[in-house]
Amino acid sequence: MPSPTQTTTSLSAAATHPGNNFDAIRIAAALAVLVSHHYALTAQAEPSFLGLHSWGGTAVIVFFVISGYLVTSSWYNDPSALRFAQRRILRIWPALTVVVVVTAYGLGAWVTSLPLMEYWKHRATLDYLLNLKLDVHYVLPGVFESNPYPRGVNGSLWTIPLEVRCYVVMALAGLLGLMRFRSVWMILIAAYLVWFMAKGNADVTGKMNYGRELSAYFLAGSALYLLQSQWERRPAAWLFIACTGAAALWVSGWHHTALLLLLPLLVLYVGTRSTAVVRRFGRWGDPSYGIYLIAYPAQQTVIHFLWPELGFFGTLTLASAITIALAYVSWHGIEKVALKLKPRRQ
Repeated sequence: MPSPTQTTTSLSAAATHPGNNFDAIRIAAALAVLVSHHYALTAQAEPSFLGLHSWGGTAVIVFFVISGYLVTSSWYNDPSALRFAQRRILRIWPALTVVVVVTAYGLGAWVTSLPLMEYWKHRATLDYLLNLKLDVHYVLPGVFESNPYPRGVNGSLWTIPLEVRCYVVMALAGLLGLMRFRSVWMILIAAYLVWFMAKGNADVTGKMNYGRELSAYFLAGSALYLLQSQWERRPAAWLFIACTGAAALWVSGWHHTALLLLLPLLVLYVGTRSTAVVRRFGRWGDPSYGIYLIAYPAQQTVIHFLWPELGFFGTLTLASAITIALAYVSWHGIEKVALKLKPRRQ
C-alpha cells in the first residue's frame, strides 16, 4: 500500500515540515515500488533485495512497519474507535476513490481496444469499482492487452485490504479494551509473532504468505512504538543486538526471520531521526500514497503508447515524472483536503 501508512496527526505535521525522516523514507519506498514494477511491466525480472523480496516487496514491508508505528501512536494519542476509524477512512478512501473511478471511466475509456459503448456497458468496467470495497480487481476490458505485461491495470492495490485489516484488528482490540494497558497489547503482539514464526514464516513453511508476513511487520512497528522509551534511551545497544541476532539467524539459514528482527528497528530508528535536508523531503507535501496509487496505471499507459521505442529508461523517466506530478496534485487537491475533516480529540 505507499501502501497508506500515516496517521492523521503525522499527515497534518507533514504540511509544516515535521522534524523527522519519515517523509523521505515513504517517498523513497513509493519510488522503489515504481522502479521495481517497471521491470515487471517491461517483461523483466524485478530486482531482488537479499534474494528474499523484490525491491517493491521490501518497500511494502517498510510501509507496513511505519504504519504499525504511526497508527499505534494515533490510537494512544486518542483511544476512540470511532475517531480512529474516521481518520483511517479519510486517509484511505478519498484518493483511492478518485484513482479507481478515473482509471475505470477516464483512462480505461481512452486506451481500451473495445468500442466505447461496449466498454461502458461491460461488466468488468463496473466490477473495477469493487476496488472501493477492497474487493481487488486488476483488469478492465480491452485495456493494456498488448503491453509486455498484459491486462494489468493497477497491481499495487492488493496491499490496501491487508493494511485495512490491520486497522480493523487494532480498532477491535481497542473496543474490547485490549489496548487499554500497553502490556496487554504487547503480549498479544508477542503471541501473534510466536504463532507467525511457527505457522506463517517462510523459513518454516517454505512459502510466502503475504497477509501473515505483512501483519507481522505491522505489529512489529506497533511493538516498537510501545518500546520506544527503551530503544531511544540506548539505540546503539538495541541496534547492535538486532544486527548480531540477525547475522546469526542469517548464517543459520533463517533469512526471513533475520529480516523481521532487524528491519523494523532499523527503519524506525532512521525514521525518528531528524537529519538535515532529509527531514525536509515533505516540505511540499507527502506524495507517497499518491505515487503508490497512480504509478502502475501511469506506467502501463506510457508503455502502451511508447514501448519499445522509448526503451526502459525513457519510459521509466516519463512515467515517474507523470506519477510524481499527479501524486502532488492528489496530496494537495484530495488527501490534504479530506484530512481537514478529521475529527478532533475530545
